[in-house]
Amino acid sequence: DLADSATMKEIASRADITAYMAQMLTHLALNSTGSASRVARAVVLDQAPSIDHGEITDKGSINQRAVLNTRAALVQAMYAGTAPHIVKPDTV
Repeated sequence: DLADSATMKEIASRADITAYMAQMLTHLALNSTGSASRVARAVVLDQAPSIDHGEITDKGSINQRAVLNTRAALVQAMYAGTAPHIVKPDTV
């Protein structure tokens, strides 16, 4: 029921969307073959990755190192469990 013009912030703050993502992470966790292939937590971003900050490569892939550096405070908050829009599987 979101408008096509919904912002990323509006999308990220929807409880039904984060609940669906948690359900997907739970499914992945139940079917993973080990801890290295399991996602323990994620954050639904309310801002797209930035080309200007090098978070997206020329080929359109995510540059993990740049994201970790640019969003270090968010990553820290995610591990502390205080990040906004945090998503965790039910089985972790």
